[in-house]
Amino acid sequence: MSKIDASLFEKRSATAISYGDCPKCNASLHLKFKGKTAFVGCSNYPACDYAENLHQDEIKTLKVMDDSKCPLCSSPLAVKNGRFGMFIGCTSFPSCHFIQQQRTSSDTDEQDTVLCPKCNVGELKKRQNKYGKYFYACDNYPKCKFLTNHKPIQKTCEACGYTMLIELDEGNQLICGNKKCAMPIENPDADV
Repeated sequence: MSKIDASLFEKRSATAISYGDCPKCNASLHLKFKGKTAFVGCSNYPACDYAENLHQDEIKTLKVMDDSKCPLCSSPLAVKNGRFGMFIGCTSFPSCHFIQQQRTSSDTDEQDTVLCPKCNVGELKKRQNKYGKYFYACDNYPKCKFLTNHKPIQKTCEACGYTMLIELDEGNQLICGNKKCAMPIENPDADV
């Protein structure tokens, strides 16, 4: 068996890696840590407070839309790309935080409001998680934490009296929203 070369396992200190010079005072930049976050900072700290993130989470402006105005400050709106994808926002960003909410055709086709079956106060609203999946949650959150992954229908189950049905298979099948009942119900509006 051959010997293992120990030089492969030598520790390299953070100071051995060159991060360049500080743009403010021309001192060398070093890798620094605060909690679980790593960043590059000036070695001349506290005299120089320059710091830079290692991860670039900056928002890039893709196109300025000259024909649209921000409703808050009247600046032009722009198509931007950020950490969670593309969106439309104000061009005078740090002073104005306007972001236009995305409207899809499925949002406009939404049926009448569905009363939350748990609290009977809030309404179930369509929401989207950070992975793009849709769900329906009570707008009385955090007092009521009811949610369902399927489209709710405001009808009463004949078997158990539960006030909400859920739609499976894009409207072809309805079942009782009560997990204990889950009785299948014929959908009169389903395409045959």
